[in-house]
Amino acid sequence: MALDRFERLEEGLTRLLAAYETLAAEKEGFKEVLAAKDLEIAELKSKLNKLEGERDEVREKVDGLLEKLESLIQGA
Repeated sequence: MALDRFERLEEGLTRLLAAYETLAAEKEGFKEVLAAKDLEIAELKSKLNKLEGERDEVREKVDGLLEKLESLIQGA
């Protein structure tokens, strides 16, 4: 009877340890995915900043061209 209890305890601990190992492996996998996503986010933020800068430059050039065109129209 006592041996039966120890066997059940051993089986329970074995299942618990197996579940722990599975969860630990999943956690490491999630850490890797998270690190990759963090890197992707940083790259996309950098790209966005670059594109916003380019957009501002284009906006300034268009505004300058419109001002020149307006002064040409007014001078004609």
